[in-house]
Amino acid sequence: MSTAFTGVVTSLITPFTSSFDLSLGHASRVDTFRVACLARWQARCGVSALSVAGWAGEGSTLSRAERIALIEAASGAKGPMAILADIGSPSTAASVALAMDATSAGADGLVLVMPYYNKPTFPGIRRHVEAVASATSLPLLLEFDEARTKVRLSSVEMAELTGIGTVASVIDHSPNPLHVECMSRARHGVSFLAAHEPTAAACGLLGADGLFSAVANCAPGLVVALWRAIEEGDVTRARDIAARLKPLADLVEAEGVPALKELLQDAVGSETTVRLPLHPLGQAARRQVEAVRQMLDEAQAAPSAAQRKVAAR
Repeated sequence: MSTAFTGVVTSLITPFTSSFDLSLGHASRVDTFRVACLARWQARCGVSALSVAGWAGEGSTLSRAERIALIEAASGAKGPMAILADIGSPSTAASVALAMDATSAGADGLVLVMPYYNKPTFPGIRRHVEAVASATSLPLLLEFDEARTKVRLSSVEMAELTGIGTVASVIDHSPNPLHVECMSRARHGVSFLAAHEPTAAACGLLGADGLFSAVANCAPGLVVALWRAIEEGDVTRARDIAARLKPLADLVEAEGVPALKELLQDAVGSETTVRLPLHPLGQAARRQVEAVRQMLDEAQAAPSAAQRKVAAR
């Protein structure tokens, strides 16, 4: 299988700064300075690519101008990483327009989640992907997230879509690690990124080419270490790191983007501001965040089980 996009791809949050105007009320804007800070931190930790304006980036709340500013800010600080722009929409015309904007803004690739809300048939989905793929020459990563889009495709249909022009990778949120096997039917040269955090290690060990991760926002070093253990076939170390990441993955699964922003507040000094319909965390959830923060600090400081074994010899 190819190396179109491999390693750890972080689904990046979008930091906002908030303000209050007597006539407009509460407002927020994209904090491009913090975007650059996050990008540099991710690059230092060995992340391969950043996906901006997706689910974790509150893409559905961003204006066209904000998306462009976000791509430009991330691209200016990317170092060796690739910048991927999420262009998913239930409207094919809107996705094509976003693809053209992302190309002009300097993106290195495009992430296209399957069209939600309209409940299209497979022929409609195929035409949707073909239209976007023909709009620019950038590589296209197809994102399959049934839980959010309610679009359910068979592994054969997923593999069929990889035959379309510029499709370079598949991002799969399925909790079934055996979905990796669907890539045996995919076009040669298309990579598979595992996006279901609880089963990411299993997918990697079964042959995935990389991890598409939201928790890497807060623990990029640990997620990169997990991927390196997978690449080296070190099952013990991979399971050990996955166990350390589990409390964070469970928290993000339950509380979503607001939890990520709470955890990142200390790391890069960003605000916890989210846009409606997302809502700031309540007291109970913030206590869970603090518990996870402490566990993460301990996990990143403590030696792994494999390192302890070596030290004991």
